[in-house]
Amino acid sequence: MWLLVKQSNGKMEEREYPTGLYFEIGDVLEDGAVVVDVPYPDDFEDDFEAMDLYED
Repeated sequence: MWLLVKQSNGKMEEREYPTGLYFEIGDVLEDGAVVVDVPYPDDFEDDFEAMDLYED
């Protein structure tokens, strides 16, 4: 999985992470870089489990 991150010095960088890890836009990584784009596959795997939705 490739992520687009913004480093603390302002530079943008693509980084590769193992499949199975979960990232969201805005997550701060260990080195202070911030996730700015998370690519999602066009089709989901058969074993993908949808998360429960929050309802009031």
